[in-house]
Amino acid sequence: MEGHATVRAIRRMKLKLVVVGDRAVGKTSLVNRYVFDTFSDVYHGTLGSRLSILAFSRVVEGEELVEAEVALFDLMGERSARDTFKDVMFWGTNGFLVVADVTRRETIESIPGWIETVQSVAGEVPHHILLNKADLAGGAVSPQDTEWLLAQIPGAPYHLTSAKTAEGVERAFESLVHSMVERSLAKSRHRKKTLIVGSRILEFAARRGRIGVTKKEILASFKQLDVASLMQEVESLKKLGMVTVEDTGPASFRIVLTEKGAGEIEKKGTAERDTDETPE
Repeated sequence: MEGHATVRAIRRMKLKLVVVGDRAVGKTSLVNRYVFDTFSDVYHGTLGSRLSILAFSRVVEGEELVEAEVALFDLMGERSARDTFKDVMFWGTNGFLVVADVTRRETIESIPGWIETVQSVAGEVPHHILLNKADLAGGAVSPQDTEWLLAQIPGAPYHLTSAKTAEGVERAFESLVHSMVERSLAKSRHRKKTLIVGSRILEFAARRGRIGVTKKEILASFKQLDVASLMQEVESLKKLGMVTVEDTGPASFRIVLTEKGAGEIEKKGTAERDTDETPE
């Protein structure tokens, strides 16, 4: 752990990465090349899915060590199965690779369909495109195919890869995993930020008692948060029964702390006092 001397915290996460694309584009060969550094010219179609577990470790911002366990799913290329079982196959996906065969134009044309299907379940998660078998046909995708692809999915990162020669494989997989980790960290930081804001809203309402806190006062006190996120946090506190929200005008309201909200503040204060009193 020589390079981790300044690490102050360890963050562990579990991530799901799926590899999709039409039949015989080389999905399994790419996974085997990345995971085991092996290649076979013999084609074996994948029935259902195959699972590999990867480990990822990285120090972020000089003081936090991220350790990620990545479940890598190599999925069958049957479109009928994809459409029928998409909820099971793609639920909980944190990122995905779409693979096409550079020698078969129809597999390139199917890329947008794969992206749309995965995103319909997983949402806007990181994804990269792998144009595989770059060792064949000169390893080039025609200018027409490139132009068409970029027009269909602007901004999506893509890589020329070869499972046979290992060209571009490690970079493609690892760049996607990095994007997945960064997105997970960003979501975690956002959740932490909104939790802090929620606690401060409760404390603000507690100080005001029965007078409550107006929408204008909340917006003025939490300028660092966008209005949509702030209103979402107020709505969450309302649903949890921590506050009541009373309309005071066409686009205004005030929030008043409930008994449950007061109990939550007291519980938080007790926990903080216990922590402060814990001996070193």
